Amino acid sequence: MAGTGRRKARGAVTEESVPSDAAAPTKAAPESGKAESAKAGSGLVVLGPEDLAGGAVIDGDGAASTLPSVAADSAAPVAGLTARVASATFERDGYKHLIKAAEAVYSYPANGTRLSLPAQKMLNFMIHLAGSQNFANKLYRLPKRVVRGNHKGNERIFDALKEIFDSSLVVIGPFRGRRSRAELRILSSYVRPEEEEDSDAADIHFQFTDAFLEIQRSSQLWAKLSGPAMVKVTSTYALKLYEIGMQRYQMDYPSLELDIDTLRKLMNVPEGAYKDFGILRTRTIDRAIAEVNQLAPFRVSMPEDRMKRKGRKIEAVTLEFLAKDEEEAAETYLERERHSAGRRARRIGKVDTVAPADPVEAGLADLGPLPDADDVTALWAAVLHALKGKVPAPLLAELEPDRVEEAPQGGRRLVLKAKNAAVADTARMNHWPSLKSALSSLTGGMIEDVAFEVAARKAKAKVASPET
Repeated sequence: MAGTGRRKARGAVTEESVPSDAAAPTKAAPESGKAESAKAGSGLVVLGPEDLAGGAVIDGDGAASTLPSVAADSAAPVAGLTARVASATFERDGYKHLIKAAEAVYSYPANGTRLSLPAQKMLNFMIHLAGSQNFANKLYRLPKRVVRGNHKGNERIFDALKEIFDSSLVVIGPFRGRRSRAELRILSSYVRPEEEEDSDAADIHFQFTDAFLEIQRSSQLWAKLSGPAMVKVTSTYALKLYEIGMQRYQMDYPSLELDIDTLRKLMNVPEGAYKDFGILRTRTIDRAIAEVNQLAPFRVSMPEDRMKRKGRKIEAVTLEFLAKDEEEAAETYLERERHSAGRRARRIGKVDTVAPADPVEAGLADLGPLPDADDVTALWAAVLHALKGKVPAPLLAELEPDRVEEAPQGGRRLVLKAKNAAVADTARMNHWPSLKSALSSLTGGMIEDVAFEVAARKAKAKVASPET
């Protein structure tokens, strides 16, 4: 397969590989300057699953020191840019955004197997947690509440964890100056308590293999996944397509050419299934594209005129990932906030109307996590569109979205930054009802208020809404 284009915010991935000499991204880097280069001989060991089969499942309260691990280099490993971005992102956003090395994004299960959707989602949270600590070879603790949205019982959580432990991945990447194919185990061990209490208080304990950690640790390219968007994806095919798109869509030329065999592997299509391309397309690719286009900040397409044919046989396709405009991004945000029961119907053109729950009756716990910065920006774009002709455009241009927060009187409110106190006073006195009405209508009552902050040079003066 072949990827084309210069990197804008994340690096490109060329044919079945991640270039070891790619320039470091600039927008998402936690610090300025060039990334430190990885040491020669990164320590990545290309091994088959049988060579890493010494991991153990520890029952009960196993201590970290008792868990087996692959011996690490005597010198401290050099963190690649991916590790540093993961650490900064975790400190700022927690699990709202997840950083995953491009090498892991473009990996695929070994021996024709595949991870289930819950296991894939859990693995992304696990990788992000390890990245927050420089992918150190240690026992990690992941709170159950992080993955509880997809696993209603502890049994499903630990079944997914065991599935990851039993799996191996094929990773294509640089090894000692040459492109190599590494087949390696993901986990060396995990802990499964004998008595699994149905409580979020306990943690999930696991340890990655050193070879898998080294792939992440030395990486210079990554994908930034949205936690709230990822957990709402409903198919393994769509999730993989979403991950690839999040790694590519901000590039100058975000297209990716794949031969059909590689496409099948990357999307985790079971070996031997859907041998005919027409069936493969209708059963997996087209459905995945439709779901990703509904939930992601980009649009993915597979142009007919860029398919490579040999006679009637399709040998390769090109996927294009293009960022959505403001109105599309706003609609994507609103779709993620709508009830999932009608999502598939809206996707295929059959509209199901689901009455939104009353925020007061439902309680704050049912409103889900607070929107992140990307979603707040998209929401504001939708508000601007709804207020055209109702609120003076010059006034709206003086306001910028900052965050969504829990309001003191209950519910949630959008906080807007005004350039000066006069703008804030004018918006509060003359247009607060219009802003509030638009927000409540667009979010189904989940965000019912708006407040204004005036940014000063040394401090921020707050102008609260009339009800606060």
